[in-house]
Amino acid sequence: MEFVEFFTQMHWSVIVLLVVTIILFVIEGVVPGFGIWGIMGTIAGVAAIVCEAVFTKSVFDVFFMIFLVLVLFTILFVIFSHSFSKGLMRKTPLVEDKSALPENYGVNQSLKDLIGKEGEIVTICKPVGKAKIDGEVYTVCSVKDTIYEGEKVKVVEVENNTIKVELSGGENNE
Repeated sequence: MEFVEFFTQMHWSVIVLLVVTIILFVIEGVVPGFGIWGIMGTIAGVAAIVCEAVFTKSVFDVFFMIFLVLVLFTILFVIFSHSFSKGLMRKTPLVEDKSALPENYGVNQSLKDLIGKEGEIVTICKPVGKAKIDGEVYTVCSVKDTIYEGEKVKVVEVENNTIKVELSGGENNE
């Protein structure tokens, strides 16, 4: 049997299922992640093989159809892998290359106002403890040494919502 004869003797349902398989695999390659499109494409490919077996009753035709579906899948896989490696898929609107969250999400800007202010340690700070600054109690982190209750501290830095303090050198310090 010639290659062209194989396709001309196919039942219309097998041809439709092969076209659906191709379309679903292309959609799976464009839509990020493993999802329903790839599963439906696989089911359509298996259905095409089963229909070919039912209509032709030829072992050769069935094996050729399996080979055809596997080659088709491999070609599409190579094309999409190459596209991803070259960065071509990042340019589609379906694939986002940045976070949907704002850049400074979770950063408390009001904590930056505490830099330079002084307060008093409420619980021992080795290196994390609590300090009362401007009448409010904050969780703070000591920059250098252990700081004990009642000692005066100064806010030197705020990094990632972490208030960093050091001894202020006031008269209550030991």
